[in-house]
Amino acid sequence: MAFGTQVGTYFVGLFIVGCLYASTLFSDLASKPKGINYLSLPASQLEKTLCSLLYGAILFFAVYTVVFYIADIIMVKIANSIAYGYWQKNHSQGDTFNPEEVVNIISLGNRGIGSNNLNMGFIILLIYFAVQSAYILGSVYFSRFSFIKTTISLLVAGLLIIVFIGKILNSFMPDGNFYEGITSYRLYDVNVVDGEKFIRLPEWVNTGTTFLLKYAFAPVFWVATYFRVKEKEI
Repeated sequence: MAFGTQVGTYFVGLFIVGCLYASTLFSDLASKPKGINYLSLPASQLEKTLCSLLYGAILFFAVYTVVFYIADIIMVKIANSIAYGYWQKNHSQGDTFNPEEVVNIISLGNRGIGSNNLNMGFIILLIYFAVQSAYILGSVYFSRFSFIKTTISLLVAGLLIIVFIGKILNSFMPDGNFYEGITSYRLYDVNVVDGEKFIRLPEWVNTGTTFLLKYAFAPVFWVATYFRVKEKEI
């Protein structure tokens, strides 16, 4: 299996299956008999929420990754065997056979999908956990058709963010564009020699903002899930 096929299969399956599973974590609350049984369990709401997050976020991810690699290793060996047989029959003198390798999902930088400073595999996983945590929260807020309603809510929220940044925020900004992140801005100024000026916030602001954008979304949704479960009434 080609490198791109392995990466695409892993992440597409992870997002679809992970979000579908997340949207069912609190499905018992949608039914009155099951909801009463769930809320009457002899455990605190924090323990119930942590248990659901353990199964929905951590254990699911671990099991999915293990199952994927078991299937991936087998498929890569089969694909290499078929490709090698074809190469033996059709290769020209001087050609070499380059077998496909099992991809390292966590680190994609060494295969041309990133750099030493930006590990795209890790970034995509952070996005996945943030999106999945939104579906976990949606499973509490929406008693029926949780997956569909959460998907629509996320699409609407994304559209509003794009409109706000693209139409409203940009209308207040001077002529220029963001440069090296959202904490630095490049101004086009005809009064300077090279026609550009740079405005950069302190490094600690950039570091803090980057950290929050990367790691804060999932915990925020998890905390919101706990409080929503705590307030839930049947």
